[in-house]
Amino acid sequence: MEQWKMSILVGVVLIVLAATFAILRKSISIWTILIIILAIIDIALGLYRKNR
Repeated sequence: MEQWKMSILVGVVLIVLAATFAILRKSISIWTILIIILAIIDIALGLYRKNR
């Protein structure tokens, strides 16, 4: 699998896992927010690599 596709896939999986964890705990911690931010950065870098 190409690097940019893997980067986007990992970012999406991280967001889904963080959202699931937050729903199960019924609260959002700073760590969950950091994971979501890192996942968004990972997706953005994947899209940047695709367009380059």
